Amino acid sequence: MKIKVNKRLKITLISFFTLFIIISLYLLYKEVSIPNFTEQKTPVYVYNCKNSIDYDVFLKPNKLYDKNYLGEGMLYITEYVDYIRANLSYEFDGERSAEISGDYNIVAKVKGFIGEGEKLVNVWEKDFPIISHKAFKSNDTSASINEKVNLNLEEYNIFAKEIIETSKLNCDTTLNLIMTANLKVNTDKGLIEETITSDLVIPLNVSMFEISGNNVIEKPGTIEEIVQIQQPLDRNKIIILGIIIGILALALIYSIFFTVPSPIKDSLERELNKIFRKHGDRLVALNHDVEYPEDCINIVKTIDDLVRIADEVEEPIFYRYSENYKDIDKFYVIHEEKLYVLDLRELKSQKDGEEIVVENEDL
Repeated sequence: MKIKVNKRLKITLISFFTLFIIISLYLLYKEVSIPNFTEQKTPVYVYNCKNSIDYDVFLKPNKLYDKNYLGEGMLYITEYVDYIRANLSYEFDGERSAEISGDYNIVAKVKGFIGEGEKLVNVWEKDFPIISHKAFKSNDTSASINEKVNLNLEEYNIFAKEIIETSKLNCDTTLNLIMTANLKVNTDKGLIEETITSDLVIPLNVSMFEISGNNVIEKPGTIEEIVQIQQPLDRNKIIILGIIIGILALALIYSIFFTVPSPIKDSLERELNKIFRKHGDRLVALNHDVEYPEDCINIVKTIDDLVRIADEVEEPIFYRYSENYKDIDKFYVIHEEKLYVLDLRELKSQKDGEEIVVENEDL
């Protein structure tokens, strides 16, 4: 059974379903035929740099300790310390052979400062170079540096004390042993440049001290390349698009073959629909026409005028009932000896055939 719909609505539905079928088909084609790629960073050369300083504190002959040296992480009595032996090392390890080159510096820096932490301010400093710009080179997967340095603590204490006395600046002092390595590695995937520094911090002019600092620094790294990775088909998306296309196709077929445009109502029928919809509860149907002498008949121009008259005289609005809507063309209000009439056909002719636009509803 075909459903009657407004012709404009049918055209709109067909256009809507057709458009969205085309869009869905394009999205399905794009998903199936055009591959999607995502960018992904992939490591192509992995390496690690490590700079470290370990140490032993050698002692003068004394009656307190049985050994002639102490290891790391202890509290040391300055009067018993002879010298500090530091072992400085640098290591580079890469996953493949490459051209490795660089240089390194080792310096003892005596510093005078005030404050502490973030508020520490250097008042003066003096460098005592130990090794300056010593080069190294390797054509392998790794390179390493090993140096041993003996620090005569008494010499640095004497220097710091002399500066304090001559400058008359009372400040804290330290000895910093610093190793800085500069690295260049020319790999098959690009150039690596790294600088890495480690240090020991030894307090000066104190009766006892602990050694601190960043003595072990490890710095891993990678060279990365951006590659395009093709994404697999989104099967869920394909299934959903297929279902949508199927539903839209069924709706389009139904709109084309199972709906028919409803007949266009003429202006009289539309005007009657409007009157019965708006004022139906005030209308009284008669089986005959209302006959009145012409001199008692008053013609009104609109249904609203007739309704106002009916309200004023408190009378219903009459019309002659007929199964054929074309025979219903007059509405009446009867009051005393007067007949008020709305003639729809005469109203139509007065408008010179202009069509009255109302909603498309059945009578």
